[in-house]
Amino acid sequence: MSEYSVERVKRHIFGDILVSPSINKALRKWRGVFGVSQVELAKWMGVSPSVISEYESERRRTPGTRFLKKFVDSLVEIDLRRGGRVISLVLNEAIEEAMPEPVLVVRDFLEPFDASRLIDVVEGTVLANEDLVGVTRLYGFTLIDSLKAILMMSGNSFFKLFGRSTERAVIFTNVSSGRSPMVAIRVYPMKPRMVVIHRPKAVDRLSIKLAEKERILYVLSNVESADELQRRLLAFADEMIGGGGE
Repeated sequence: MSEYSVERVKRHIFGDILVSPSINKALRKWRGVFGVSQVELAKWMGVSPSVISEYESERRRTPGTRFLKKFVDSLVEIDLRRGGRVISLVLNEAIEEAMPEPVLVVRDFLEPFDASRLIDVVEGTVLANEDLVGVTRLYGFTLIDSLKAILMMSGNSFFKLFGRSTERAVIFTNVSSGRSPMVAIRVYPMKPRMVVIHRPKAVDRLSIKLAEKERILYVLSNVESADELQRRLLAFADEMIGGGGE
C-alpha cells in the first residue's frame, strides 16, 4: 500500500477521534475496529496495558496529541503486518465520504485484479481494445450515475472519480449512448484503464472511437438493472477485501 494511502487512513482515524464527543470511548471503538487487544497495542506503543485500559475507561483524563498519534500509528502498523484488511476498509470509507453525490460506490484494494474478473461481474461485452483484457490489472473501481454527474459535477471535482489510483474501472449507469462519459474522459488529463457503460439505449460510435484512441478498455454491461449492477459490484468488493484478491 502506498505511503499516501496509509497517511490518509491515519488522518481519517485521528480526525474521528478528535471530533468524538468522548475521545476515551473513541479510542476503545477504534481498537475494537482493528481487533487489537490492549496488551498487544500497549506492547507496540511501549506503554503498560493499564495505561490503555485507564484511558478507555475514562479513569485517566483525555490523552494528549502525542499519545493519540502513537495510538493511531500502532493500530495501522499492526494491521499492515496482518495484511492491511482493516486499513483497506477504512480507506474506502474515507474516500467515499469525500465523494460528490453522483458517485454511488468507490472501492480501492491493496492487491490488483485482472480486468477480466470485473468484465464477468458486470456481464460485459468488450466494445473497444479487446487486446487489453488479458493485460489490464486494476486496483479499484468507481460506480457513477452519469446523468447526475453531467448535471452536478464540475471539472474540478472530476478527479475524485479516481479514488487513490487511476489504475481502475469507471462504471457509468444512467447512460444514454456513452458519448458524454467518453468525451469527458477524452478531455481530462487523467484516464482510467477501463470504462464500463451500463445498458445504454444505443452505443455511440464516437465513444468507441474515443476509447480506441485513448487505449482504454471499453465495456458494455448487460446486467439487468442498475441496482443489480451495484449489488454485484459490492459483493465483488467484499470478496476482494475478504481475501479473494490475487
